[in-house]
Amino acid sequence: MLAATHTVYVYDRRGRGQSPDVGKPYSFQYELDDLAAMVALAGPGTALLGHSFGGGLVLAYTIREGFTGRIILYEPINSILRQLSGGHYAHLQALVDQGQLDEATAFGMEKVVGLPAAQVAQARQSRGWFQSVERVTAFAREVAGLDALAPSEAETDAIRVRAFVLLGTSTALVPIRVATAGVAARVRGLTLYPIINQGHFAHFENPEQLRQLVVRCLTEA
Repeated sequence: MLAATHTVYVYDRRGRGQSPDVGKPYSFQYELDDLAAMVALAGPGTALLGHSFGGGLVLAYTIREGFTGRIILYEPINSILRQLSGGHYAHLQALVDQGQLDEATAFGMEKVVGLPAAQVAQARQSRGWFQSVERVTAFAREVAGLDALAPSEAETDAIRVRAFVLLGTSTALVPIRVATAGVAARVRGLTLYPIINQGHFAHFENPEQLRQLVVRCLTEA
């Protein structure tokens, strides 16, 4: 929908979609290198839109590269105010290493994402559960990267971008709200917009409202 009025670049992050890993140990810095390659491809005037992990990625990239374009962060995950995993990463990774991927998925959803146990049990019966299990190896390493994403005040004070943060009014998960609050508290001069009656998945559930907000962020003085 956004591509009707703007040139949009969307890419599979490494280890997801059709993009395989490159045969060397994973590093969060490689994610930033990949984003840097996309920005170079897109050229001057590029703006960055990041959702969830992608929002944390855009924040980290902006700090590392001194990016000066516009950034739009939709519920960006980070550990500015509180470590994302809450100390549960080691056990999550141990379950993955032991091949207990189903158990790792349930553990991650409850202890890291913050879903109630009853909701996790219900998700286990859904047709989409196997996709979550397939992604849990990538999820675990992303948690490790986000656990370390706790920039200093000096680093966030040095950000020189027109920044926007989007937060769903129906988003109830505490880790997401805390992470978003961390960015709102630390990045100077940002603008916070609510996504009315939506949570973490407005791009599926109300894409038109999200499109309008993104366009507003791209064009607002």
